[in-house]
Amino acid sequence: MASKSYALRSIRPSFVQAVTLLLCFGSGALLDHVQHLGPSIVVLTTVLGMTLGRTQRHGGTRQRLVSLATLPVVSVACNEVGRLFIEHPNVADALFTAALGLSIWIRRFGGRASRLGTLIALPFIALLVTPVPVLPGESPSVGRSMLWSAVAAVIAFCWVWVTQEVAQRIGYVEAEPERATTQANKSNARIPASTRMAVQMTLSLALAFVIGRSLFPTHWTWIVVTAFIVNSGNRGRGDVVYKCLLRIAGAAVGTVMATLVAGLFPPRDNTAIVIILVVLAVGSWLRTINYAYWAGCVTSVLSLLQGYFGEGHVGLIGERLLQIVLGGALAVAIAWFVLPVKSSQVLRRRIADSLAALTDALHAAQQTPAEFAAHATRFTGTLAQLAQVAPTTTAHRRLHQLRGLEKPHPADAVDALRACEEPMSVLAEQAERSPETFAQPAVAGLLRAVLGNVVGARRFLGGREGARYREPRELSAEGDAERALSALYEIDDAARIVCGVFGTIDDHDAKSPAQPLKA
Repeated sequence: MASKSYALRSIRPSFVQAVTLLLCFGSGALLDHVQHLGPSIVVLTTVLGMTLGRTQRHGGTRQRLVSLATLPVVSVACNEVGRLFIEHPNVADALFTAALGLSIWIRRFGGRASRLGTLIALPFIALLVTPVPVLPGESPSVGRSMLWSAVAAVIAFCWVWVTQEVAQRIGYVEAEPERATTQANKSNARIPASTRMAVQMTLSLALAFVIGRSLFPTHWTWIVVTAFIVNSGNRGRGDVVYKCLLRIAGAAVGTVMATLVAGLFPPRDNTAIVIILVVLAVGSWLRTINYAYWAGCVTSVLSLLQGYFGEGHVGLIGERLLQIVLGGALAVAIAWFVLPVKSSQVLRRRIADSLAALTDALHAAQQTPAEFAAHATRFTGTLAQLAQVAPTTTAHRRLHQLRGLEKPHPADAVDALRACEEPMSVLAEQAERSPETFAQPAVAGLLRAVLGNVVGARRFLGGREGARYREPRELSAEGDAERALSALYEIDDAARIVCGVFGTIDDHDAKSPAQPLKA
C-alpha cells in the first residue's frame, strides 16, 4: 500500500518530468536543425533532462549553481570518450569504466562529493544509452562537437531547473526535502561501502566490455547497459539479485515489444522519438511502483533508439536477451563475491538513521516545539532512504512466508517506520499551530513514554543490554490534544513493532509503564 500511495503522489512530478523531456527534446532538435549536429545531440539533451530531473529535485540554489558550472566540463570530457569509442575503442572502454568507478568512490568524502559523483556519471549514462554517440559524416569538427555537448548539458539543466522551480512555486508539486545522508561510510569497516561499490562497478563494467567486444562486437552495448543498471545504486548483494531478476523480467518484455514496434517505422522516423518520450515519462512514474517497469521502459527506449538508427530488426531479440542475462549474472556474481556489501547491514543502518531522526523530533516536541517541523522533515528524508531498500526487503519477507516462516521480519520494521510519516505530519501541524498542546499533562506524559520506547527500539536494533518496551496507558483528551495523542499512539505502535523485530519484548516490562500517566 505504501508504494502505491507514493506512486499516486508521484503522478504530478512525473508530469513535470514529461514537460521537461519535451522541452529538452525540442531544444536538441533545434540545435540539430541550426547547427547540423546530428541526432545524437537530440538524444544527449533528452537523456540528460531525464536523469537530471531525478537527481536535482532535492538541491538548493547554491547547489544547482555549482552543478550548472560543473556539468558542461564533464559533458565535454564525455563527448571526447564518445569519439574514442569509434577511433580507439579500448581506450574509450577504459576511460568510461574509470569515470563511473570514480563517480562512486568519491562518495566517501561526503554529501558534496556524492553530488559531484552523480554529475560525473550523468553524461556517461547518456553516452551509454545513445547507440551512436558520434556519427561519421554527420558530426561537426571535434572542437565544435565538444562545445555543443556542453551547450546541450546547460540547456538540459536549465530546463530541469525552470520546470521544477515553476511547478513548486505555483504549488503543483511540493518541494522535496534534502535527502538524508547515510552514515555507513563512517563505520568501523576496514573498506568503506563506497569503495566496495566502486570496485564492483569497475570490475563489472570492465568484464562486460571485454565480453561484449569479444562475443557481440556489433551490439556490445546491451551487456554493458545491463551490468551498469544492475550494479548502480548497489544497496547490498540482495538488492543486486533483486534488481537483476526484475531487470531480466522487465527487459525481456520491453525489448520484444520495442523491437516489434521499432520495425513498424523506417529509420530516422520522428514517430519513434515521440514514442520514446512517452515511454520515458511513463517509466519515470511506474518506477515508484516496481523497478521492473523502469527496467522494461529503459530497455524499450534503447531498442527504439537502435531502431531509429537502423538496427531494429526482429533477429536481434535473441542476442539482446542473451546479453541481458549475461550482464545480470555478471553483476550478481561480482556483487556477491567481490567485497560484498550485506543487505542486512544497509537495512539496519537506514533503520537506525530513521529512529535517530525520530528520537530528535520527539525531543524537540518536549523542549522546543517550534523546531519540531525541521526534525520531522529530516525524518521524512530518512524514510526516502528507507524506501529505497523496502522492495528488496519485502520480497525477502515473501520468500519467508512461502516457506511457512511467520516470525517477525525486518520488512515489518520498515513498514512500521514508513507508516509514521502521517502522524509525524499531524504533530508538525500541531507544533506550528498550537505548540502549547505538547505541554498538556496527558500529551507530555505520553510523549515521554513514546520517546522511551523509540530509544528502546534503537537499543534492540543495536543489540544493547537493557533494551525494553513499555506499553503506555490508554488516555483520552479533546481537540488538539486528542489529535496529538492519536498520532503519538501510532508512533508508539511502530516502535513496538521495531522492538519485536529485533528483540523480544518482555511481557512484564510491556505492562509496566515507565511513569504514571494521568489524563
